[in-house]
Amino acid sequence: MLLPRVDQSIIFLWILHFIKGDTLISGPPINTEANQGSEVQFNCQVEVPPHLNADQLKVKWKHNGIYVYPGDNDGFVVDSSDLNRRKSEKYIGDDKGQILTIRNVERKDEGIYSCIVHIGINRDLASAKLDVREPPESPRDVSIIACVGNSVELQWAPGGDGGAKIQHYLVQFNTSANVAEWHNYYDQINGTLQTVLVNLSPWGTYKFRLLAKNEVGYSKPSSPTKTECTTPPERPAGNPKDVRTLTHKKGKLIVTWTPMSRLQHNGPGFQYAIFWRRKGSTYWNENIVQHQMEKIWEVNVNDTYTLYEIKVKAMNQIGESRQPAFVYLGYSGEGEPSVIPKDFRLDPTKPVEAHKAHFIWEAVDTSEDKIRGEFMGYKLRYWKSSEGRHKWKEVDILITKEDHYRPDVRAAIDGLPAHTALRAQVSVMNTHYTGPASQVIDLLTPEGVPSPVRDLRIDKHGTTYALLKWLPPEEPNGKLLGYDIGYQQITDAKQGPVKALRPQINNPDSLGARITGLESNHDYRFYVWARTQAGRGDPEYTDVTTKEGTPPEAPRPKFTTVDQTSVNITWTPYRLIDVDYETEYRPAGDSEWQKANAEWGRNWMVIRELIPNMEYEVRLTAKNKHGDAASSILYRVKTQAQKGGDAHLYQQDEAYSPPLSGASSLQSSSFLSTFSVRTCYLLIQTLPALLTLLHFFH
Repeated sequence: MLLPRVDQSIIFLWILHFIKGDTLISGPPINTEANQGSEVQFNCQVEVPPHLNADQLKVKWKHNGIYVYPGDNDGFVVDSSDLNRRKSEKYIGDDKGQILTIRNVERKDEGIYSCIVHIGINRDLASAKLDVREPPESPRDVSIIACVGNSVELQWAPGGDGGAKIQHYLVQFNTSANVAEWHNYYDQINGTLQTVLVNLSPWGTYKFRLLAKNEVGYSKPSSPTKTECTTPPERPAGNPKDVRTLTHKKGKLIVTWTPMSRLQHNGPGFQYAIFWRRKGSTYWNENIVQHQMEKIWEVNVNDTYTLYEIKVKAMNQIGESRQPAFVYLGYSGEGEPSVIPKDFRLDPTKPVEAHKAHFIWEAVDTSEDKIRGEFMGYKLRYWKSSEGRHKWKEVDILITKEDHYRPDVRAAIDGLPAHTALRAQVSVMNTHYTGPASQVIDLLTPEGVPSPVRDLRIDKHGTTYALLKWLPPEEPNGKLLGYDIGYQQITDAKQGPVKALRPQINNPDSLGARITGLESNHDYRFYVWARTQAGRGDPEYTDVTTKEGTPPEAPRPKFTTVDQTSVNITWTPYRLIDVDYETEYRPAGDSEWQKANAEWGRNWMVIRELIPNMEYEVRLTAKNKHGDAASSILYRVKTQAQKGGDAHLYQQDEAYSPPLSGASSLQSSSFLSTFSVRTCYLLIQTLPALLTLLHFFH
């Protein structure tokens, strides 16, 4: 039996499908054009058929048949076992390799980019072309065809266009006066031309070069022409611009202008002719300025702020400028105004504030003969009565032309010092001078709120306390009454409510505060306000994190022995390792405390060298290494008399008031009155040693 004959093309397509497999690229990359230095992206959209394993997806890219990931024999590959993004110096792959980004493209990056997709034995491929445009090459063989009069004809050969059409050429030239400075010719040359006629200034020796431009940018300059073109001298074609007068010098007419460049001189011996006359006169005064780069000239006049006609003309050895000089108007120098503001006073309709005052006065005659210059407004000066005029401050009150004819002037001055006696006066001013002053008036600014305190800082802090210190405000703006303190707890960058600390500090000389009762290992923000009768000013703040740990407990002392010149004390609770115990004492009624030696490693001590038959106040404080402290209540104890007698102990708190008579105690004193101190003396003397021994064995 013979098999039917199969068309060869069908067999080829069947074999190709068997090798290639399913279509995997649903969105192939597209051809792209890009400018040099830009970033280009090729997208290769992959669609995985349901019957294939997407985890086996591999995407590779080639540039002109070479894999684009340098150093990797398998090419630029991003698969399921790789990160979602891999980078090389030139290329970036995203979205499992389906996006290829080429950075900072240049001409060598042009060509065919192929996206190759693998899933198991299935394979698909798609390609796109990249064309890179760059600035054109420099024009070649730039030369002078003809140099006649004040023009030159140039020719050249175009260089490569850089992948984009040449739009135009730029002609540049220099002169023998400064060969390093290249000037742009004012006209652009069509990109299809290869010759051009260029107009030149007289009296110059020139060389030329060209630049080509396409949509990417300009080429590098060509080589200069090998020959030069020299133009003959002529009279100047124009005159200086920006001619005007300056009025800052009294008794002077000052004329200024913009100097003309070397290319505008048109011949040797370049100079300026200055002409001036008073407005209304027929005769012109003339002066020659020979320095080519001069831009100002002045002459003495016997008038003040008078209108003049002026003109400046350019000339050289060939002759004067071909263009007539324009006539400009300008004033001679200003002088001091002669008019004085009248009825200068505080505005009665508005109160004087801590930092602001309102003034009013009669407007002056603003005619030129009175102002002797251009009227600008008024200059208000003020100073502290205690310092004098040499430290005055000035405020310019500028008046617009619309306000010239108002009968009076009102002005408010900000930034005055609060709670200060001041003096003030006002004068008329023109552009450069100030006239005589008005009468002086006195004013007193009220108190204001103070400025923030200075140098607020945490001097010390522990587990439950922080010691704040600061300096007074730079500007109290009144009589300081004291300071307010507030704080807020900060948790996870969230600020809690600001809580005020009581009582307020009512002594302005107190420049610190110890804040207690804080939680250990917490963040706090502390605020300090300075305060006057007008209120408190803006706050200053500082942050702190309290230390981690446990604060000490307040010790509870016991007076085991009271002698003529000493007192023996023991206390509980007792921490051996990280707590110091400090005893302070003073004769009752004294303000100064005396400190006994601090004790470590034991819970008893003896205060010695006391005065017999003297009442003492005693307190005991426990401190840890961070400075946290806890003090006992206040005790009062009386030493024995020299000839014997009873010892007295009074326990008191901070609000203690001395007993009216006798030796009474806030606790029961019957035990002490039952036994004679002398009888128990030996037993009490041995008690501390026994307690220490028991503590050691415990």
